[in-house]
Amino acid sequence: MRHRVDHRKLGRTASHRKAMLSNMVTSLFDKERITTTAPKAKEARRSAERLVTRAKKGYVAYQKFQSLKESGSEAEAKQKQAEALAHWRQAARVIRDKDVLKKLFESIAPLYLDREGGYTRILRIGNRLGDNAESVMLELVGTEVTSEPKLKKKAKKEEAQEGEEAAADAKEEKKDKKAEAKDKKADKEKKAAAEEEPVSESAEKPEKKKKKDSKKSDKDS
Repeated sequence: MRHRVDHRKLGRTASHRKAMLSNMVTSLFDKERITTTAPKAKEARRSAERLVTRAKKGYVAYQKFQSLKESGSEAEAKQKQAEALAHWRQAARVIRDKDVLKKLFESIAPLYLDREGGYTRILRIGNRLGDNAESVMLELVGTEVTSEPKLKKKAKKEEAQEGEEAAADAKEEKKDKKAEAKDKKADKEKKAAAEEEPVSESAEKPEKKKKKDSKKSDKDS
């Protein structure tokens, strides 16, 4: 039995695993939704949850620092400033992108001030083509990207019906075009036949004259 198991190794060395999870968490806070395999998502979720908690503490400390600074109590304000800076630097050890780090402390952390944990969720989306690995979607909860209303079943059915109707209309249009093309071909053939008929009759007349002349010559003889 593997006692005191702390994390998944994910088939990578410690440095590789650390860099990979750092990149995944950075992408999660930047895009607010990423697609990966289930074991990786579960490991990245641990880091993401801890970073959001740290960002919340840093955000609250910075807000207290500003209020204390305005009130005039500089000693307490410096303590809160140091606390906020410490949280910022600890988060910067994992998130190396300054823009994403700023977004985490200024935009994402305020959304979860009233939430005690559970900042992310994992949605299973089936198995990946190729190696058949279980694919999941790791996303933040309650953000602008992830809180978009999903299509209801009725709306999906209506869309399917509209698509079927459009396909039927397209088929009918194709049939009409084919019928028109056939009619045009028939008209052309009729015109061509009508033009050829007088020519054939005029060609037959000299042949009839030749036959009559030959009959007269036989009678005379």
